[in-house]
Amino acid sequence: MKSRSGSYKKILIEESVLKTHGDYLRTNLEAIKSLELNPQDFTAIYILLFLRIKHQKNWLQKKELNQFDKKNHNDVSSLLLKIIPNSFQLNVWEIEKLKEITTLNLFEQFTLKAIPQSIHRSMINWINGLWNIQLLEHIPNSRELLRLQVKNNRCITVITDPLKIDCLVLNKRDPLSFVLHDLMHADQFFSQIDSQIGQLGFYKLIDALYELPELMFHLKANAEFKNEFEYVASDMNAYVIHLFKCLKSSVLRLENGPSFWENILKWWKMNEEEKNSSRLLNSPNFSEKHEALLKTFFEKNQEVF
Repeated sequence: MKSRSGSYKKILIEESVLKTHGDYLRTNLEAIKSLELNPQDFTAIYILLFLRIKHQKNWLQKKELNQFDKKNHNDVSSLLLKIIPNSFQLNVWEIEKLKEITTLNLFEQFTLKAIPQSIHRSMINWINGLWNIQLLEHIPNSRELLRLQVKNNRCITVITDPLKIDCLVLNKRDPLSFVLHDLMHADQFFSQIDSQIGQLGFYKLIDALYELPELMFHLKANAEFKNEFEYVASDMNAYVIHLFKCLKSSVLRLENGPSFWENILKWWKMNEEEKNSSRLLNSPNFSEKHEALLKTFFEKNQEVF
């Protein structure tokens, strides 16, 4: 872990360590699933399952002053000692620390070792019903994620396949790192309030592009463009003009890039002033006036906020 602000290693628990604890993970995963918990509680217990392997003696650190909004708009969390399975084999100090503590309290009032504050924010806002997050047990493709974002939703994936619980996900991240990565993306998505409306409009317009046969041709024919397009469409949380710049840069590198770019502007029904601003994008002549015009264009196309 590099810092509490959010940057961390892709692999928090080496696969060799996961394999050593494989039977323990499978036993407890089955126990957690049998409880039929709500998504927020399930995710919290899932994180603790792995965190206790990573930091066996000090995963739950000192109580801190609350840094977050304590308004429990829709608190659906439970007392942790009532939902943590006996098979976790909590020790005496863990039981003492967790007395009368709910899932919400855990993320509001405690520090979980090496867990960024962005994870706490995501969990707190999710528990309080302020952020729309969906719990998945599969890894969504880029279009599935895009369609969620169009509706102002994000998703997190928890690995629950017993055969994969002690393996790296996509050969890149351990299951703990994978779910934390998704929660960090949720924080980035929902925390950028000033630019969120524009992002939503951009996502809606990007989703509409999938109806263009020309786009489907390029996605199938050009692997590099496909990776870049899907990244901009579903996995890049940024100011809408930056998203648009990245899209344009990727499109113009195609063999028929300029004509395809013009087709996109036409498909989006831009007026001439908006088209002109889009043509000046990524050039020295692109001004604050052009930026404001395009920002307004995307904001007015958002579907849900």
